[in-house]
Amino acid sequence: MPDPIMATIGGMAVDLADPCALYAALYTVKMKRLAGEGVEETEIRSPVTHRRLKLSTVNMTALDAELTKLSEACTAKNSPCIRRTRFAKRIRFV
Repeated sequence: MPDPIMATIGGMAVDLADPCALYAALYTVKMKRLAGEGVEETEIRSPVTHRRLKLSTVNMTALDAELTKLSEACTAKNSPCIRRTRFAKRIRFV
């Protein structure tokens, strides 16, 4: 059995080969970002305008796509016998 490749994600040590552990760690990161952690706020002032910017270090679209991919990989790993639950039906009218 190969040695696990460990990484720290969101303060948790995670095996990179385990999609279920990666999903849990990235979901925790997403919830922290949604709660406002890791968001930087800055102001830009001029004599005419005043702007306040909020910046985040995470691309939520990419994070959601990765969570979807890891969720499917985790499901496939834990239950390889389960077939797809969604399929298309075809109807032909004559």
